[in-house]
Amino acid sequence: MQKCAAMALALTGVSEPLYAQGKNQKVFRSKRPDGSIKTWTCGADQPCCVSHTFSLYTCGSQLLKCL
Repeated sequence: MQKCAAMALALTGVSEPLYAQGKNQKVFRSKRPDGSIKTWTCGADQPCCVSHTFSLYTCGSQLLKCL
């Protein structure tokens, strides 16, 4: 598992970040329990946060990580 997934509440289905068109951005993908793929963009210095229990797919912060 990668670093961002280790901080997430649910540790399944998070792939390596892809770098987005914008400067200092990463694109994350996660497979939802229903089989669909969720894609979102975070800053290059932000961790990805995933909680399938709460249907939460968001970016964390440098200080608080994925709280």
